[in-house]
Amino acid sequence: MKIEFTPEQYETLLKSTAISSWMINAFNEGDEELNSYAELEQYILSFAKDFGKQEFVDYDAADNVYFPTRKFEDQTDIFDIISDYDNELFWDELIHRMARRDFLQEYGETGVASMAIEERIEKEAPYISKYEEIFTNQGLENIDIRP
Repeated sequence: MKIEFTPEQYETLLKSTAISSWMINAFNEGDEELNSYAELEQYILSFAKDFGKQEFVDYDAADNVYFPTRKFEDQTDIFDIISDYDNELFWDELIHRMARRDFLQEYGETGVASMAIEERIEKEAPYISKYEEIFTNQGLENIDIRP
């Protein structure tokens, strides 16, 4: 099978690969099960010159490794995309974890486990709405953690 890309599509592929590599490796360094991702990334990076994107990829002959250049990081929006994702994920996780905590305190683990999925969704929704409103209006201003 052969896949053809325009230089613009290849640049998008480079960005997608860099973003996925960032996510995969952020908390999983040294995980042998993830080697196939690193191998694919190396393969994709190895074609940079063929697409006229050699300024975005360097090669370390001593380690036989390709890596994105500083120019790639500076001239693409990958870190903006990652930052936007991290920000949205933070608020979504905070809202849902706080809501789940309150929901479990109200109904107990046994009570929640005995509910049908529709009932759980319906009864948890007000807690989610509550925290969405709080964090949308106040951010972290009123968060107080006491020992």
